[in-house]
Amino acid sequence: MDSYVELRSLRKEYTNGITAIQDLSLSVARGELLVLVGPSGCGKSTTLRCIAGLEDPTAGDVRIGGESVLERPPETRNIAMVFQNYALYPHKTARQNIGFGLRMTTDLSETEVRTRVEAVAETLDITTLLDQKPGSLSGGQQQRVALGRAIIRDPDVFLLDEPLSNLDATLRSQMRTEIQELQRELDVTTVYVTHDQTEAMTIGDRIAVLRDGRLQQLGAPMECYHEPANRFVAGFIGEPSMNLFECRVEADIFDGAFTYPADGALSEAAATAETRTVTLGVRPEVPALLESDDDAAEPTFSGTIDVIEPVGERSFVYITLEAGPQLVVATNGDVTVAEQATVRIEIPRTGVHLFDGTTGDALHHPSRDSGDTAPEVE
Repeated sequence: MDSYVELRSLRKEYTNGITAIQDLSLSVARGELLVLVGPSGCGKSTTLRCIAGLEDPTAGDVRIGGESVLERPPETRNIAMVFQNYALYPHKTARQNIGFGLRMTTDLSETEVRTRVEAVAETLDITTLLDQKPGSLSGGQQQRVALGRAIIRDPDVFLLDEPLSNLDATLRSQMRTEIQELQRELDVTTVYVTHDQTEAMTIGDRIAVLRDGRLQQLGAPMECYHEPANRFVAGFIGEPSMNLFECRVEADIFDGAFTYPADGALSEAAATAETRTVTLGVRPEVPALLESDDDAAEPTFSGTIDVIEPVGERSFVYITLEAGPQLVVATNGDVTVAEQATVRIEIPRTGVHLFDGTTGDALHHPSRDSGDTAPEVE
């Protein structure tokens, strides 16, 4: 892979004792869109600020185009950053905001700046808004102006820090698509930060999942979904998240939150666990609601429906199993079930993930051709 942005053993400690980034190493290919995703406080934005030069790392290196940029101030790194709050000048028009960076950092004539501003505005479909000030623009329009200010500089690297978090759901979905199309058109290496795993799955070429400043997994979105590196990634990636059940390995069964057969590939994987404890993982689309036990070819369980969440073509059914734990099942939207009804659920062995109960590391994943389906995304 032709690495263009590279982080080598990056670490960031603050004087108050907080360590925001711990030994983070990753690379971004030229023209790639990499998403940094994780819960609040995991070090995503701090990593972005270290790349930009707005934070000085405690240790490690940041390299762009094969050269270390640690000694270079932000203005010489040829990057463009889009912030969560847009950071537009309220007293300047959209035209003035977009062209501000060129006026401050180049010797281009006013005519040249105006031409480039209008070209960028046409790309973003905001030509009619150029003479308006931010206060009269919608959130989506302000975001386009902020993107325009970044694009016009023709940077080597885009850095986007939760740029869509202030938008409503519909506009957020629309802007995700527009940012993807724009990034592909410009072919600019991009690092995108978000806490929204659905956004990460839909927009990134690859995603880097962070937790407490440490890299948990780096890979394609579907790889992280189908083959999570550990229990944390399994629970974080996917909406609703993976069902996780703590169990002990007892002879030929997994016993704990509920009892499940420990045979075949699952038994072999469980034998590699550090202790006799494991976590069984089941994606919501794997279990099936049965009309009768006669329909079952795999282990079945009884439970009571607590809540049904219709989301169009699918419904998410929350079921409390007889043994106590709750199981989320994704069904077709036209399946008729009622809250408080007792149902039977089949959980195929071919859909079960297994994680080490002590370390959380993945021990077993279902085969990708076993019938697993891709997650529903917005």
